[in-house]
Amino acid sequence: MKVAYVLSQNKGGLPHYAAELANAVAERAEVVVFKPAETSADEVFSERVETVDAFDSMNISIPDMYNLDFDVRNNLRGLLSYRNLKRLQEFDPDVVHDPTDFFPQVKFFTKRYGLDERYPFVVTYHEVPPSITTLSSPLSAFEELLNTLIPDAATDHVIVHSDQQRAAFAKRLGESTAIEVIPHATYEFFTDYDYEQRPEEAHTLLFFGNIFPGKGLDVLAEAVRLASDELPNLTLVIAGDGPLSSETERLIDTADEGRFEVHNYFVPNERVGELFSRAALVALPYRSTHGDGTKGHSGALSTAHSFGKPVVATRTGDFPAQVEATGAGVVVPEEDPAALAEAIVALLTDDERRAAMAEESRRQGERLSWATIAERHMAVYEDAIASFHGRERVIETPTVE
Repeated sequence: MKVAYVLSQNKGGLPHYAAELANAVAERAEVVVFKPAETSADEVFSERVETVDAFDSMNISIPDMYNLDFDVRNNLRGLLSYRNLKRLQEFDPDVVHDPTDFFPQVKFFTKRYGLDERYPFVVTYHEVPPSITTLSSPLSAFEELLNTLIPDAATDHVIVHSDQQRAAFAKRLGESTAIEVIPHATYEFFTDYDYEQRPEEAHTLLFFGNIFPGKGLDVLAEAVRLASDELPNLTLVIAGDGPLSSETERLIDTADEGRFEVHNYFVPNERVGELFSRAALVALPYRSTHGDGTKGHSGALSTAHSFGKPVVATRTGDFPAQVEATGAGVVVPEEDPAALAEAIVALLTDDERRAAMAEESRRQGERLSWATIAERHMAVYEDAIASFHGRERVIETPTVE
């Protein structure tokens, strides 16, 4: 089988996800990845994966949007570079898979060149796109407006990460598109780096990943303030790109020295292991921004599993199933700093319980290995190919510009 992946982001977690998936599937199939010229995962791709630098890089990641960090010319040039999607025909794949949310530029040129009518098409959505009316960010609303205006592509299979997402998507798509739930696999590659492994620090809490309002960092900062009454040596390590809210900055500025350690930038791959090795507990204080069914999983959770770290998370999305039900940690109500503080104190003062959760987190990582997840993707590809050959379609010769 020949599988073509379309990677439409140059930094953040999506390139990592696409690289890990491509590497695992390349053990079973012939794989090519069409990607931006430079991504944060370039060094992650295995030798088995053919990569094509087809697109120009853009600064349209979530942190870029919240930082209002835009180079308009660069982004327009980047958007237009997706004309190179027509080069998929050179590879002539058996199936095309966009594992990175099917952004508007990919959707537009997929329709422009009739690629969805020439090849079986699979899309992975890491979050269910919300309706325009529920979006608080004008930039996100503009993106969703573009998605609404661009004609829908013929998708043979949609992949999401949770049953809640599947239910939410089914309402939008109806019965015509097959929806498969495949969990987010563990980010195994971070453990392969020759990083500085530090001793675990008993009262160190880690927040890792992109920073934006939906991540609830302000709630976590308040929880750390409350928990510090019982844990005077408590330290929260904040590691990720994106703007800190004014409330979070106030709590950091007024805290005792050493209470917060801030790395407010995109953390290089080779430094991730160092941060996780230090942490006794990983915090995921996320909030439900567009309804509980939209959030599927978390790359930060996957990374915690790969390092065998216990987790405290909020009761959003799939966290109750992925964290609490597996024994890998505890979940608390969202937007409740007192409950979060209580859980942090309880876990950081109970070494035996925390060790048991760490072991379950490691086991969860093994259950969600990329080898296992790749097998499930191969089954989806076979179904998508069968579905493609069963649907009526009109193939027009694309206009090559």
